[in-house]
Amino acid sequence: QEYIDETCITQRELAQSCCLSPAAICRIIKWQRFPSPETLYRIHQFTEGKVGADDFFRQRVSQMD
Repeated sequence: QEYIDETCITQRELAQSCCLSPAAICRIIKWQRFPSPETLYRIHQFTEGKVGADDFFRQRVSQMD
């Protein structure tokens, strides 16, 4: 969500750029789904490394505290 806010990209644009459905991006952002390795790779590539697997892992761990 932070990347979307910082870059003013829409969830739909992110989804299209990563070959995902808008619903999939929405579920990932709302933590209803953890991204697959392939999805993590696509997001990492599209964001030029600004969003990576570590970001998702840290967020998930912080929710456990």
